[in-house]
Amino acid sequence: MNTSEQKSTSTHKVTDKIIQILKKNPNISDAELAEQAGLKSEASARGWRTVAEDTMRGWKWGY
Repeated sequence: MNTSEQKSTSTHKVTDKIIQILKKNPNISDAELAEQAGLKSEASARGWRTVAEDTMRGWKWGY
């Protein structure tokens, strides 16, 4: 199991979902991200995107 897989078990389920969507399509719009993740708004998707990207950056640096 790689580091990303190990870390994903300790993240929030929405963060995990957003990470999986972003891995498939990193350039997805906030509107599309909200729809695919089942979120209520683009603003919510933007916030979760930030959390997911910060989480993935932390994995890259070993946090």
